[in-house]
Amino acid sequence: MAQTQPALHTIPPEPSRSADDVYVAIKEALADGQYGAGQYLREEQLAKSLGVSRTPVREALRRLDAEGWVETRANFGVRVKAWTVQDAREIFEARLLIEPYLAGRAAPAIGASDIARLKALAEAMLDITRRPSTSESCEAWFTANGEFHAIITAAANNARLDRSLKSMKETPLIKWTFDTYSDEDRERSARQHVEIVLALEQRNAAWAEAITRCHILAAEKAVLDRHDREHSAS
Repeated sequence: MAQTQPALHTIPPEPSRSADDVYVAIKEALADGQYGAGQYLREEQLAKSLGVSRTPVREALRRLDAEGWVETRANFGVRVKAWTVQDAREIFEARLLIEPYLAGRAAPAIGASDIARLKALAEAMLDITRRPSTSESCEAWFTANGEFHAIITAAANNARLDRSLKSMKETPLIKWTFDTYSDEDRERSARQHVEIVLALEQRNAAWAEAITRCHILAAEKAVLDRHDREHSAS
């Protein structure tokens, strides 16, 4: 009588990544600073690390080039874009045109649950300023700050402006802003978050717009001051 062979157990293959998955993975790596400014990104290496063919990598790099994350040099390849002080000025100028306006629009429309969440986030950021600054606390601040502002701009109910603002705030420059902040900068920013919540709670559009504008101008000054210090030292 023939012996029954034991069943073979195979490891199921990992689900294949879509072109969008590849795009998001590379973009997140750029945002996290895993690739330095000016570093060339090789399709073959990226494809191997992501477990995909070169086709979705090539498409992702085209999209990232169009968005300004990388730049393509004829006969050389694709490299990570080096952000300049002019880039910083342009991004902050655009934010100043859009973000205060959205905060003003959000004031009469934002819901009670969003207000409660904003208060919790503002308190969490205040708490971070009371502790010594570490890489973990900076990351926690960055995450809380991102959620804070996303709630407000979403409440303005202008999806196109919200998307445009998000695309600007996803750049490595924005995270670099938080690394730039001194303890005093963070404390001031945290107090401004509290004031923004008060303005929204009072349904005061002009107040919400004004304090948001001051908030962005302070962030711009911190970035430009850091650039000036590093430029004068080089």
